[in-house]
Amino acid sequence: MKPTKQPTQTLLRGLLVISALSLSFSHAPAAPAAEKSRDEATVKSEHGMIGLGGEKVANRTKHPDAQWYPDAGMGLFLHWSICSVRATNISWPMIPGRALGANRIDDEKERARIIKEADWNLNGKPPEITPIEYWSQAKDFNPQNYDPDKWCKAAKEAGFTYVVLTARHHDGFAMWPSKFGEFNTTKYMGGKDLIKPYVEACRNNGLKVGIYYSPPDWHFDQEYMSFLYHGARKKNPELPNLGPDLKPRELKHSKEATARHEEAFARHIKGQIEELLTNYGKIDLLWFDGRPAIPDGEKVITIERIRELQPGIVVNPRLHRTGDYITFERKLTTDKVQDGWAEFCNTWANNWSYVDQPMRHNGFVLGQLVQSRSQAINYLLGIGPTNTGELSPQAYENMKVLAGWMKKNGASIRGTKPLPSGETASVPATAKGATRYLFAIPQFKEGGSFAKDYLPPHDTTLTLSGISAKPAAVRLLGDAAALEFAFADNAITVKLPASKRTNLVDVVHVELSNEAQPAASAAEAASNLNR
Repeated sequence: MKPTKQPTQTLLRGLLVISALSLSFSHAPAAPAAEKSRDEATVKSEHGMIGLGGEKVANRTKHPDAQWYPDAGMGLFLHWSICSVRATNISWPMIPGRALGANRIDDEKERARIIKEADWNLNGKPPEITPIEYWSQAKDFNPQNYDPDKWCKAAKEAGFTYVVLTARHHDGFAMWPSKFGEFNTTKYMGGKDLIKPYVEACRNNGLKVGIYYSPPDWHFDQEYMSFLYHGARKKNPELPNLGPDLKPRELKHSKEATARHEEAFARHIKGQIEELLTNYGKIDLLWFDGRPAIPDGEKVITIERIRELQPGIVVNPRLHRTGDYITFERKLTTDKVQDGWAEFCNTWANNWSYVDQPMRHNGFVLGQLVQSRSQAINYLLGIGPTNTGELSPQAYENMKVLAGWMKKNGASIRGTKPLPSGETASVPATAKGATRYLFAIPQFKEGGSFAKDYLPPHDTTLTLSGISAKPAAVRLLGDAAALEFAFADNAITVKLPASKRTNLVDVVHVELSNEAQPAASAAEAASNLNR
């Protein structure tokens, strides 16, 4: 989103960042431009605060234990921390000022008003929670009903192949009894380890083990950082630095003190990462999320050291700027089939962590899954456990819906690849040998992804072009019903009536014959299809 030059308060209020907006597909209604810009601004502001940008894939691991990743298909992203005590979004509520954006406020009166009223969120209300209040939730965090085996069983049945759990988010609370720092379960939960039973549950249920770790640590760094969104102050140096009480303060430390802090910060991060990679057996994936605010923060632990501790691990690029795969967040910003490994992460509700709110329609979620797989991208779907350590009843209900879809349609994304070179389709599609799968995705109101936004199905025509063999059979994968089709000029056209549609993703199974055969003329094919 480009910085605005208009100084009015109304326009500034319009920049309020909200999260979890929808991804639009080429065959579905596009989200409004305003919705897209807000979604992009959310990711941009958060990534800017944690030092992300410019990540790429380089020197992808060749270790045989890591080669599961490109065909993983779907992962479950579990954001869990002390934020679950109040059922709020994880970490970010303690950072006001994202509504200001990285924009210059040229109107001095408006800038003075914002400072006087501490109206960092441009809504006339105080910030949702101060960092001090956020961190105080640690004393009440005691998940007595924690049962990760139940999570993993449901995830396995729903078609997930790997899971990623937050071991520590930006808020700084470590979910295990770390020997580095004091903001962890040693001090607040009598040394209870929330990572170990999770790892064991993944292994027991045949799921790959993923660990999320945030190198930025706002608790450890609290005396050396401002809690006002950094982009706002960068463009408006007149705005104050905010302390953990969200009141203005000066950040004045000697060079010597700063150097000592940075050295301690680096030891803290490296020590915690090494604990995670040595205390729990084999870890399959390490999901970093940002770089610490210290010089050369990406060098606190090298990729070589990580692979020394876990030779077969898969690592994303969000700490070192290079890694085994690239990450897309909230919005799939490419329509290209990926040459290398890639992952798209999004939320099942509006927030990453548990908040009492509706979850997205499963037709939308499955639509994002098949769109991703048609481009050789894994889909990492985010939900959060509650403060008791449970997933919500709604989460389990939605997993059952996914499990039912997978039972009938899972072959379309398991072991399949994007269409071969030269073939194109009017909808997302995958291939395996002589089989093609075409995905008819439900439509939603502009910008929508929830049940209230769902649009009833209508008669649909799907096309697959560039095939050299005549189709031997065309059917609906969900119920094996034969479908009308026509073949001409190396292209197949399939009729999918609304009466055969569901409210999820419908999969058309096309089986090609073993040998190329003469195709009917285009006129003959059209005549046959319209009979």
